[in-house]
Amino acid sequence: MPDTEWEHYMTKRPLPTYAEKLKEIETKVSEWKRHKHYHRHGLKKCEVAEELGISASDLSNYVNTVEGMNFSAWLNSLRVEEAQKLMKSHPELSIFDIGYKVGHPHPNTFKKAFITITGQTPDEWRTANVASEGNE
Repeated sequence: MPDTEWEHYMTKRPLPTYAEKLKEIETKVSEWKRHKHYHRHGLKKCEVAEELGISASDLSNYVNTVEGMNFSAWLNSLRVEEAQKLMKSHPELSIFDIGYKVGHPHPNTFKKAFITITGQTPDEWRTANVASEGNE
């Protein structure tokens, strides 16, 4: 029998399991990604966590566990993936414009993130992937 109100509350409403918590976070993150909130410049983990209604440590644990990378690398991977889509759908856009649109206002930062993720500069990737699709 619970001795305190808190113990009584906890026995009536048990904490979610780890899997339930991950699923809830995954749903929130998916919605956040769907709306492309990662395009905003200067995002910080604590801001994203607040938007999602979770703690920064829960967001960090989710990204580390589910995505297999740290927050910064995850954010960059979302942005680079979006940049690749933009290069294909809007080949007329400059690399600077694409980087800016996906959340990298500084060309060198965008280029470095792109190289880290793809192994190529944005220009090299566009030449190899966008031009070749038109020839198929």
